[in-house]
Amino acid sequence: MRTTIARRQIILSCIVVALIGLFAGQAKAQTSGEHIELLSYSLGIIQGQTARVSVTLRRLANPRLPDDPVIARFQLLDTEGEVIAQSAEIRIRPGQTRYWDQPRAALPASSEPGGRVQVRVRVQITTLSNDLERTSLMPTIEVIDALTGGTVYQMGKRFLIFVPTPHDPPGN
Repeated sequence: MRTTIARRQIILSCIVVALIGLFAGQAKAQTSGEHIELLSYSLGIIQGQTARVSVTLRRLANPRLPDDPVIARFQLLDTEGEVIAQSAEIRIRPGQTRYWDQPRAALPASSEPGGRVQVRVRVQITTLSNDLERTSLMPTIEVIDALTGGTVYQMGKRFLIFVPTPHDPPGN
């Protein structure tokens, strides 16, 4: 009877060790790849406007490059660099454009005239491989008039600064 219990404990211990090894391997695989931050210059939005941030992952004609998607998280930062709004994680496949809208009304109050708030945009990109050509990321920022739906202001890739952060996942 005692040998049966001892065998069961040994088998159960082996299963637990194997599961820990399996999950540790999966966690390591999920952290491989590359982390990239795209930072915008400052822009202002007022009541009745919406900030729209989008990223296109351009499909490159190079067959040697992976066709993997990237994971993006869009954030608005205040003048102190603190996150005041952020999206959920968004998966972008090559050839796709994804965007996130943040109405001014959903942001913290401001004492400036018209409720103007000054923000910067940060897009945190996580790739599944280390072979992503950064030039394939095409971000844009628009300020949209909520009443007309028209674009009041737009800035494209040339205004964004790429900040690679190797071996340091976003948020750490």
